[in-house]
Amino acid sequence: MVSDLNRSFSDRMQRDWAPVQNSSMYRLSTAQLGIWFAQQINPYASAYNIGEYIEIHGSLDPRLFEQALRTVVSETDALRLQIVNHLDVPQQVVRPALSWTMPYTDLSEEADPRAVAEAWMQADLARPVGPTGGPLFGYALFKASADRFFWYARYHHIIMDAFGMWLIARRVANIYTQLAIGRTTNEGSFGSLAALLEQDAVYRASNQFALDRQFWADYLDGRPEPASLAGHPSLGESRGFLRNTAHLPNRSMDCLRSAAHRTGTTVAQIISAATAVFLHRLTSSNDLVVGLPVAARNGVSRFTPGMVSNVLPLRVSVRPNMTMSEVVGQTSWQMRRVLKHQQYQIADLRRDGGIANGRMPFGLSLNIMAFDYSFKFAGNNIIAHNLSLGPVEDFSIAIYHRSDDVPVRIDFDANPTRYSAVDLANYQQRFLKLLIASADPDVSIGRLELLSGEERRTLLQDWNATARALEPQTVAQLFAAQAAQTPDAVAVVFEQEALSYAQLEARANQLAQHLRTLGVGAEAVVGLCLERSLEMVVGLIGILKAGGAYLPLDPSYPAERLSFMLADAGAAVLITHSGLRDRLGGHAARVVELDSEAAAIAAQPSSAPASAVRPQNLAYVIYTSGSTGTPKGVAVTHAGLSPLAAAQIDRFAITSQARVLQFASPSFDAAVSEILTAFASGATLVLPARERRGDGLGQLMREQNVTHATLPPVLLSELSEEVPLQTLIVAGEACSADVAGRWSQGRRMINAYGPTETTVCALMSEALSGACAPPIGRPIWNTRVYVLDSCLEPVPVGVVGELYISGAGVARGYLGRGGLTGERFVADRFGAAG
Repeated sequence: MVSDLNRSFSDRMQRDWAPVQNSSMYRLSTAQLGIWFAQQINPYASAYNIGEYIEIHGSLDPRLFEQALRTVVSETDALRLQIVNHLDVPQQVVRPALSWTMPYTDLSEEADPRAVAEAWMQADLARPVGPTGGPLFGYALFKASADRFFWYARYHHIIMDAFGMWLIARRVANIYTQLAIGRTTNEGSFGSLAALLEQDAVYRASNQFALDRQFWADYLDGRPEPASLAGHPSLGESRGFLRNTAHLPNRSMDCLRSAAHRTGTTVAQIISAATAVFLHRLTSSNDLVVGLPVAARNGVSRFTPGMVSNVLPLRVSVRPNMTMSEVVGQTSWQMRRVLKHQQYQIADLRRDGGIANGRMPFGLSLNIMAFDYSFKFAGNNIIAHNLSLGPVEDFSIAIYHRSDDVPVRIDFDANPTRYSAVDLANYQQRFLKLLIASADPDVSIGRLELLSGEERRTLLQDWNATARALEPQTVAQLFAAQAAQTPDAVAVVFEQEALSYAQLEARANQLAQHLRTLGVGAEAVVGLCLERSLEMVVGLIGILKAGGAYLPLDPSYPAERLSFMLADAGAAVLITHSGLRDRLGGHAARVVELDSEAAAIAAQPSSAPASAVRPQNLAYVIYTSGSTGTPKGVAVTHAGLSPLAAAQIDRFAITSQARVLQFASPSFDAAVSEILTAFASGATLVLPARERRGDGLGQLMREQNVTHATLPPVLLSELSEEVPLQTLIVAGEACSADVAGRWSQGRRMINAYGPTETTVCALMSEALSGACAPPIGRPIWNTRVYVLDSCLEPVPVGVVGELYISGAGVARGYLGRGGLTGERFVADRFGAAG
């Protein structure tokens, strides 16, 4: 029935719309031109259909209602407009008369009359009506029962705005009431289109127009990128919008009124401030621009239906330590400023800013409509239900305070190419929670709670249930245990050379004994500057067995950088080779040359030296690149290394039969993972002579039958998938779905993530399939991760924040930089005490 009704209505309306003859033409107003040009992108879209339906409680005479409606149409220039192209310029004409039909449908026998009526309305709103088509309005009346009727009104936005809809609805109610009691209707008091256009022309030629333009240029100078709740740009053209509707309880509205009274502001200003805080808390943006639709009416436009409204960019600065009253005060001041310049149209602003075909200067918009819908139809009360306010580019919140007798209605509209229905429901819940909390003027906005108790438990506890009973061990203990278990197994291969676990244990112990004679012990930093070789591995293990902490020094680095790291780390000893000594520049460390001192080292006992090193002692110092300033030495203890090895061995399925590639430079912490997982599992570490890429790397992996490798995704484009890898770990940069799709076939592929400050790796994904962009995964054993806002509060799911990592793997800090450590390494107030 609904489809038949729509077809009949459309046919009749189109049939009655004939070309205009001998009528005066008018230019389009600035507000109309903005819509005209916007719709040229898609002339047949329905996005610019706006509409509402008014629910009338009580009996209604359809004949008198139609008579009242026809009277209003005859009084209203905007309803008789036709847009025409005249010499390729859009013009408009007012038809002297118009033949049109108002469908009336009795739905009282339907099981759910409202659902049937609303379905018809939504179908009609979705019907494309181009601005040059017609008519540019549509009405229908539905009988739900003997004492309930629905009056549906739809307009093209180029002829009408929300204020105009209200003017028309109020006038129809007035005339119907007069007709119902037998009185003669009073003459219409609406202004004319000509007067409306004259007002627009006078303004644009005035000094005020120039002042407004300058105001907006200054106001938006240096404006930020629009803050959006969406985590991605639009995925295509929107053909409608998603909507969720809520009603604010009267007691909550009373609290907002009380807060407005205490702060000397208005409820609208408090709601606007709460919206800015909402956007701030969910985007961590401090400089915010919110769209503020306004009626933009004065003089004749106050009583003239038509398209006059505007959208103002409201710029608010929000900081986490501000109180709600401070934000309200600033928002109130900013609203007073921009409202003085509300006649300057958003279309002009977009043109001035060079964004005519781009995005609005804001993402979220807030539309507060306090139009008084307390008028009656011959004593019958009404409730107005908005259906559409026009296109939704990003996210819109519309608040309807119709009358004191009806709860405040809040519509949440979202662009479906940017938001899902779940997103919309979540944002609605969070906004309402924050709005109600905003009634406390003294509350710090950084402490406004956005999460429910269940959400908080999920984020902080359930998703961080990573505890494993692991006995903390030092690297020396781990290696010694493995060497005792599999002494004859091959520990490391380098070209044609190899060392068994027993051989590596013995040589590392001898070096450790030698280092102990030089005073190396717990917390002593020892530089290690060697080319890739078996000696490099012996040196690393030997330093740790002596109780020291190794400082990797890449021989290819400039001498100045190597000297800086040695001095900054306070290295007392430097292990190197005589051929590399000249590359190191000036330093104060005692040098141990493995080649020239080989005999002295070999004379040392092959048993491990006694050590007082504990898991809390320093294991290594690795320097950041310094790309954002001075390189920082990250001081990492043994405490996080054994849990890291256990977690990665389990996830990567590394066994004693595995052959693990040592690809990363020792100056990067990825090398720690490669070496540690191989030695803690009894596997073989495959050490290339130099950094290899492409075919050379593939050849090495085939020759050495490498089963496990950690590689940056960029390298995979140069490598054939025909390598013997059983497990591929990608790390160091984002991995695309395409790369994951190709490389996950026939093998286990894991995405790993972690900054140097958290002992190599803090999160790992499950096995990837390539169905989507790989996630960074979940926290590894004995690690907790949180996504927090600028107030160090957890953000809801789907909201952008900053990643914080806690647990056994967190480094001690930045060596010798207590202030920076205190700034970056903050206490975990969500974890267990200590």
